[in-house]
Amino acid sequence: MKQEIHLIASKEHFKIATEYNNKMNTEQSINKKTALMTVAAQNYFYAGVNAIEALLAAVAVHSFNHNNRNRNIAEHPNIFDTETYKLYNEIDRNIRNKVAYRGRNGKMYAKVKLFATKLMEKL
Repeated sequence: MKQEIHLIASKEHFKIATEYNNKMNTEQSINKKTALMTVAAQNYFYAGVNAIEALLAAVAVHSFNHNNRNRNIAEHPNIFDTETYKLYNEIDRNIRNKVAYRGRNGKMYAKVKLFATKLMEKL
């Protein structure tokens, strides 16, 4: 896939996530706050995934699924540091569904946000 498409998708998802994150921080209702966090988390996750794909596209690599993406990250340590690799694995396997679909928080939401933020800095 073209790098430009992933760049645009990543930036748009990050923009939406940031907007919902800001709304969440000012919301008083717990139910609305949870709903806003869910939308923000999902968009942060996809901002990060598209940033990964944009960075991989620069070296003519494309991931076809989450497992393939995991392997591609591991095979390109010159692009992705150890922290990014660990965050991707932790979020993809354990955290994303809990935050983005079930509205659970704790430190999970912060990790999803950190994942996306770190990757956006690489673009």
